[in-house]
Amino acid sequence: MRKILIFITLFLSHSAAIACSFAPGYDEFLPSPLYKNKNHPLAIPKASVESIKRGYDDGNGGSCSDAGIIKIKFGNENPVKATGYKLKIVSGTFGSHVIPDYEVMPPRYNPSENSMFFVWLDGSYNNQEKIDFVLQIIAVSPEGEESEPYNLKIQHAGGKSN
Repeated sequence: MRKILIFITLFLSHSAAIACSFAPGYDEFLPSPLYKNKNHPLAIPKASVESIKRGYDDGNGGSCSDAGIIKIKFGNENPVKATGYKLKIVSGTFGSHVIPDYEVMPPRYNPSENSMFFVWLDGSYNNQEKIDFVLQIIAVSPEGEESEPYNLKIQHAGGKSN
């Protein structure tokens, strides 16, 4: 029994670690009845693609080089700390697990940036497929009221990465 425990300990201490993880680039937004009767008028949100980073193979299986990241920057039409967003792909295709299907808001740890990022496993290939979809963005107030939608075209030509 002792030899088995020693073997397991040695095996675990000498195996390669796969340690790539990202904190979500957004927080969940929960409208609250505590905000009822407070006036938070909503403007149609404006957003732009701040950056798109594509994954690539750096030869290290434990790195995060194969992660793709889309960063979206929001305008200041609505209060940063009191506005959530419903996001939905309305044309084109993109990984269904990347865009959350619940209301989100920019992360609370850096509200002045007023941006969100979305991470996906882009693959460890150095030749990536193109990205081409339209993301519908609807602002949501703390009371649960919704703005008119804004459509953001998200594109990347693909091709050779890094």
